[in-house]
Amino acid sequence: MLDLDSGPVHLSVEAGIGGTSLCLSLAAAVLESNARVVWLGRTTPDPTRTSQILGALSQSQLERLFIIDFGDDLLTRAKAVTPLISRLNESDLVVVDDWCPPSGRAPAADLEAARSIIKAAAKTRLVLTAKAYESPSGEGDPWRSRGEQLQGIRQVWLFRAEGVRNRRILVDAEQSTELELREGGFYPA
Repeated sequence: MLDLDSGPVHLSVEAGIGGTSLCLSLAAAVLESNARVVWLGRTTPDPTRTSQILGALSQSQLERLFIIDFGDDLLTRAKAVTPLISRLNESDLVVVDDWCPPSGRAPAADLEAARSIIKAAAKTRLVLTAKAYESPSGEGDPWRSRGEQLQGIRQVWLFRAEGVRNRRILVDAEQSTELELREGGFYPA
């Protein structure tokens, strides 16, 4: 679905199309392999949706999931959790969902926090998500990312597929993958 083994990923998501569900689907796959997932989110993922996607996992697999709600203070949480993140290995996953606010530029404290998490996660897989928005000028690329200030991290996009309600397009460099959003998460279409 998404190559997590080629370095950290900055996933920019069109609003309301399932960015959190995609990350939960990735987390489920990692947890199924008995690896660990550290999830930091501006808000806690919706419990119903989380249950739908992670519901088939065993108790011992779910015990490898650490969910941390950071609200509007990612920097404080990042400082607290970077020792844990730095101990993760290449089979584990760190997700930072909505690392910056959905509007305006990313605050300096959020940028500092994201950079420290990227540095701490040097030995593990990492996905940071931010909202995508249409370019206001209409020049160049039609889409921009709220977190475009991050350097040295692979930019991936998630968009709606034209004309099909539950289909999404995942764009990673020159590769586009069509995904289907179902009750149990994302699957290749």
